[in-house]
Amino acid sequence: MTLTAKTLARAVGAGLLLSTAGWMLAGHPGHRLHGAALILAGLAVGVLPVWLRLRRPGSTALIGRWDAHARRNAGTASRLDIWRTSSGWAMRRKAAVIRPSLASLPWWRRWRVPLRTFAVPLAKAGRQTVWTSGEESTLRIGIPGTGKTAELANRVIDAPGGVVTTSTATDLHDLTAPSRRGRGPVQVFNPGGLGGRASTLRWSPLSGCTDPATAARRAADLIGPLDTHGAEGARWAAQARRVLAVWLHAAALGGYRMADVQAWCADPDTAREAILTALKTSPRAAEMRQAAAQSVDMSARTRDGVMLAMAPALAWITLPSAAEVGDPEPDTSVFTVAELTGRRGTLYLLGDDDGTVGPLVAALVAEIAHQARRTAAGLPGGRLDPGLTFVLDEVALVCPTPLDRWMAELRKRSITIHAACQGLGQLRERWGKDGASMILNSAAAVLVYGGCKDAADLRAFTDLAGEREETTYTRDGDGRLTGTSTRRVPVIAPAMLAGLPNFHALLIRRGMPVALVRTPIVWKRRDVRKAVRRNAKPARPVPATAKPRPATTAARRPQPRPDTTARPARTAA
Repeated sequence: MTLTAKTLARAVGAGLLLSTAGWMLAGHPGHRLHGAALILAGLAVGVLPVWLRLRRPGSTALIGRWDAHARRNAGTASRLDIWRTSSGWAMRRKAAVIRPSLASLPWWRRWRVPLRTFAVPLAKAGRQTVWTSGEESTLRIGIPGTGKTAELANRVIDAPGGVVTTSTATDLHDLTAPSRRGRGPVQVFNPGGLGGRASTLRWSPLSGCTDPATAARRAADLIGPLDTHGAEGARWAAQARRVLAVWLHAAALGGYRMADVQAWCADPDTAREAILTALKTSPRAAEMRQAAAQSVDMSARTRDGVMLAMAPALAWITLPSAAEVGDPEPDTSVFTVAELTGRRGTLYLLGDDDGTVGPLVAALVAEIAHQARRTAAGLPGGRLDPGLTFVLDEVALVCPTPLDRWMAELRKRSITIHAACQGLGQLRERWGKDGASMILNSAAAVLVYGGCKDAADLRAFTDLAGEREETTYTRDGDGRLTGTSTRRVPVIAPAMLAGLPNFHALLIRRGMPVALVRTPIVWKRRDVRKAVRRNAKPARPVPATAKPRPATTAARRPQPRPDTTARPARTAA
């Protein structure tokens, strides 16, 4: 027998009515026995159906409740779902885990800590604010002009700790830098020379490569993910990583620069002696010199394939603006992540549209992530406090980092990633099919904006949204209602998802059904407008000084006016 919610409510109501009547009847001396019998009957009528409902197998009961909940809310998240998983109350429950320094506070003081110090508001679902904690990474998918950058800029401003942000334009810097300057130092790394913004930071990929392990890691960051090269290309890319690691190690030991490494790639035979000489001081001189000799003495066909795979990682050196900031003099490119985490600083990385400087930007971001992981490992709870935020706009173009691994691993160190791309195809092109799947799975929240025209991608998102029951009506030829039926339809149709207006998105959030939300617009924020006006206000003019006084006392005396009425004096005869 299946007990519906309506039947269960009726049974509980009848049980309460019988128990109340028995309690009133038991007050009379002659009817106490009858009253007790009615109370027992009421308890049996009210409690037995509840017990039958709860004693059903766990999975069956749970799925039944989920299905009933989905029918009541048309397959979307209810207010209770949002409050349970994404409200300020839900974030405060995890505050001591996200920020270990709060664990020592009493619970009443912990609940008075400002919410934005360990969580950020993501969007609005009706009148409710959807929050994400300081350890949850998010992803935005949408074509240009739908509101991704306007929403990402809020993540930069609301970040409780240090911020590293990437973009292919200067609007993210212009909108958020005035607000971030009030919290800590602001630096710009602009190898693409976008908008004429001057770079305040110079960093070379050779920094730290005197260590063979650092050189190997740096070569992998410059070459990028292997999945994007295909089966044959991945083999060449793997060999290019090995060769580039040895050459970076040799350049760092010999005092060379990245321009010299590119020259070695163009003519390995001429560079053979310089590479082997530089590796004599390596801590692993024998192994490194042998690997360097093999990288130069390999067959012509193999060497051409390796050099061809290595060339994109070094192409940025040909750009004067990139060479100026990415290939400085040795020992002038020391960068420590403490400038971000310790002082709550902000670093803006500006790339280009064609991805030429992408390997350089990716290597710098990877270095920051590596230092942040090492720093967090020695802190209480193994977490940064406050956390570090990566805001990666146009991540597939500007910052081809191992995002598929970072989205899952860095959250344990309170390193949050907020990424944005133009579509699933862009993710597959950069990280491969499996890598794109891992990025989607690891993101705690995915915002899908409108404008997509790929039917396969639209169906993938509507399948994740699930289905709902829709009532259909049957009418006769005269228009009279003859019957009703139900059918299963998608919660949101592909055409409806494609036609979402700007600054609206489908939210796929971990732990709750989907919801249609409004994403915030940064230039409408009061604090942003105030900061922009403050920076745009011209400097106050220097007040005019008093007129200079005459130097002498005689000059200050008024001069007598000439007497025009006096007669001219007579001259002597």
